[in-house]
Amino acid sequence: MAKILLVDDEPRIARVVRDMVEGAEWQFAYADNGADALDAVARDAPDLIIMDVMMPKMDGFTACRELRTRGVTVPVIFLSAKGDIVDKGVGFAAGGDDYMVKPFDPRELMMHIEAHLRRAAMRPSSAVPSSGTITVGCLSLDMAQHRATLAGEHVSLTPKEFKILATLAASPGTVLSREQLVEAAWGPEFVGETSSITVFIKKLRAKIEDDPTEPRIIETVWGIGYRLDPEACG
Repeated sequence: MAKILLVDDEPRIARVVRDMVEGAEWQFAYADNGADALDAVARDAPDLIIMDVMMPKMDGFTACRELRTRGVTVPVIFLSAKGDIVDKGVGFAAGGDDYMVKPFDPRELMMHIEAHLRRAAMRPSSAVPSSGTITVGCLSLDMAQHRATLAGEHVSLTPKEFKILATLAASPGTVLSREQLVEAAWGPEFVGETSSITVFIKKLRAKIEDDPTEPRIIETVWGIGYRLDPEACG
């Protein structure tokens, strides 16, 4: 049974969403501000989050950014009165997977929830873990702390660089497409050119390769994508 977490400080919205979620025979969890949402996610482990933007203590964009920093990958649907395209862009950049504007039709929200739960269920079981340590040769990634080390030396990575490297390290030797790496870094609702992943690969190579111009750890498989060689720094 799916568990849906609503984060919204409007009691009327809470009643509508609760009735809708429980009517679908899903579990319902609730927080009325972004700060409490962080605790609710850790406590309730929801399968999907519906997040308001303008809330006390911590706004939805900030809460979503913090969740992504902590490695939480469940879908986040922003549900907000702020419907400007700029606001939507900020929402997606913060790590949101979807964005709906208030007032909303509960039937449409239901369709969005079902679509995201269906997509999440189809993801491979070998998804990147959110805790523990991934070790490939001399490369080690602490998933909880978002800390990378190479031959025992700390490597400073941005959140997106870390996600891309962790995705490659979770399937060493497997060729992953640019689309797969983009989804790992930005989420399935990314809008833009997947060629942007090449910029991040270049930055990663500059940080972990002895010679970035002739990479041995992150290999390019032309026409397909990239793979992390499990023997490159063994």
